[in-house]
Amino acid sequence: MREEATVVRATGRIAVLRIEKKPACEGCKVCAFKAGQSTVKVKAFNRAGAKAGDRVIVAAEKDRRALASFIVYILPVLLAGAGVAVGALALGSELWAALLCLAGAALGFAAVFGLDKLLAKTRGFGMEVVGIVCGQPPTEASENLNKENEQDGKNV
Repeated sequence: MREEATVVRATGRIAVLRIEKKPACEGCKVCAFKAGQSTVKVKAFNRAGAKAGDRVIVAAEKDRRALASFIVYILPVLLAGAGVAVGALALGSELWAALLCLAGAALGFAAVFGLDKLLAKTRGFGMEVVGIVCGQPPTEASENLNKENEQDGKNV
């Protein structure tokens, strides 16, 4: 997915972007628009060096959602299950199984929180600013096009 967005805030390598919903967004779901919501703010890796107020091109990969879903939903469940197994099999007590299940789930959610903070400081889950639409210096081709347009306007 490639989409235009506006940079709300840029700090270091991370930019907060505002993306406006378009008809194609219904099938994509990468930006996670909520019902009735026409804009969404997302964090993205700022490879292009965009600044607040710039219009940018943002690219996102759908296949990263599977990894994100695994981390958020499955990791806590796996750690809770490991807690049950250790409590029931190794310690032979239902009380220990329940306590270690809760401890495993808490550890899993803490790991999700930590991974979220770590990934937010690096690349996140695939959102990346790949180019600046407004605010970049004009290229030679665009200057030539503007001159041709001006000349066509005078000839008419």
